[in-house]
Amino acid sequence: MNRFFDMVLAVWTHRSISRHNTVTASLWRNDSRGRNKSASGRHRAAPLQSMRLQKLSIQNFRNLEAVSLEFRDGPQLLIGRNAQGKTSLLESVYFLATATSHRTRLTRELIRNRTETAFVRAEYTTEGEAHTLSAGLDGKTRRFRLDGEVLTKSAELYGHLRAVFFSPEDLEFVSGSPNVRRRALDLGLCQKQPRMIGHLLDYRRVLKQRNATLKQNSRNKDIAALLQAWEPLLVKEGAKIISERAQYTLQLMGFAADYYSYLTGAEERLECEYRCSGTRHHWKSPDEIPDIATLEEAFTKNLHAHLERDLAMKTTTCGPHRDDIVMSISGSSAHRYASQGQKRSIALSTKLAERDLLIEGDEPPILLVDDVTHEMDKHRCEKFFEKILTDAQVFLTFTEESSHRGLLDFANRWSVRAGKVEPLQP
Repeated sequence: MNRFFDMVLAVWTHRSISRHNTVTASLWRNDSRGRNKSASGRHRAAPLQSMRLQKLSIQNFRNLEAVSLEFRDGPQLLIGRNAQGKTSLLESVYFLATATSHRTRLTRELIRNRTETAFVRAEYTTEGEAHTLSAGLDGKTRRFRLDGEVLTKSAELYGHLRAVFFSPEDLEFVSGSPNVRRRALDLGLCQKQPRMIGHLLDYRRVLKQRNATLKQNSRNKDIAALLQAWEPLLVKEGAKIISERAQYTLQLMGFAADYYSYLTGAEERLECEYRCSGTRHHWKSPDEIPDIATLEEAFTKNLHAHLERDLAMKTTTCGPHRDDIVMSISGSSAHRYASQGQKRSIALSTKLAERDLLIEGDEPPILLVDDVTHEMDKHRCEKFFEKILTDAQVFLTFTEESSHRGLLDFANRWSVRAGKVEPLQP
């Protein structure tokens, strides 16, 4: 199982203030060609109101020493050279949404050099109501509060401040290891269904116990009985994860395939197959996924079939902790044969699809777009902006003010330099 959930087990607490505010109508919606459709042309109702980050306060997070910002309606452009704090600002918002960083698993690395603590607070509105979410870090623990209430469980954090992070590292979703893909899918799944955090943590705990048994008792004649003790919970939680993750993944990649065709204008088709290690099944459509009882039965049989191998390897060699997806373009492996441009388009398409799946009550999540357009031509940039500048609040980073090629002249602009963020004159 990937280690993503190590990051959400800390004890959480800190001070926050709730303040009421109303959401104003968006004045910067895109033209009607793409405003209320997905890439495939599916219509959705126009959001009555959108999740909005109103204020953001940061102290000693990464290289940001003391930042206090208030955001007007419209896209937010963060402009500055590399290593000035643009990515750190986006990362702070995503950290509040997920308790994770896309760049590190170490809490200490999130705190500015030569300081001992960091603090992030966001005031935001969702469904017409105002909320405050804050995080305190001291090098070992991460403490969170929502509207003044201490959050004691990871599932209590997810789903409140929803966000999608676009970054250059997203290429690893195509090129990287299965662990990278599982982590990305689980992050999106848990934002959509916070209850899944409990299932993933329970599975991880029982998997750890089973693996410890395999390591410590590989010569014990009663090993089968010891392993049997862990099997019911492993199968129950594993089947639930397989079902929900596979459903989410295949729906996500179905939307991504539509966006891929739109962004590239190519006739080639992006396809995806979910490969289930726990049951030895391969699925290309959500309709192909069996019910829970069938998955539990198949997983149990597979565990028994893998017993000798598990004993030899001293680890559990099948289960959702080893699932993967295989993406292809016109029948050829994207992992092996896709060009950098194709991989970049897959990554962007997947994030756009994640945005669609995280819409709650017709309210889209906040979009955090970090330096992903610098290698695009203007035509593809325009297509990408058309899809993100709809009803969601969007934060984008650029190294130069002209980097957006004149496509975002109407946006709010911020200068980011040496960890300080200041508004630029219109």
